[in-house]
Amino acid sequence: MKQVEERYISLLFEEAEIAKFSPKEVREYEASKMAYRDIKNSIDTAKQEGKEEGIAIGKEEGIAIGKEEGKNERNLEIAKDMLAMNIDEATVIKLTGLTLEQLQQLK
Repeated sequence: MKQVEERYISLLFEEAEIAKFSPKEVREYEASKMAYRDIKNSIDTAKQEGKEEGIAIGKEEGIAIGKEEGKNERNLEIAKDMLAMNIDEATVIKLTGLTLEQLQQLK
């Protein structure tokens, strides 16, 4: 409650100061407020656009990573099956794109 009162008192003092302005000072004050609002709106818009762009990029990268991880997991599953069928390592590597180290980990 005290903060609300202090805010209103502050606003009243500001209004009292503005009431003392000459017509020229009032115009300058209003122009200054408009310029401030324009700049603030530009910054707020840029922030929002930046957030949206960041989210879009993050989603794209997440999807790409997810697809790559999914592909790698599927290749590991295929390699396990191929090794279980006694298919030679060179063929498994060629068909799955896995490395020899990855195959060794499957054994």
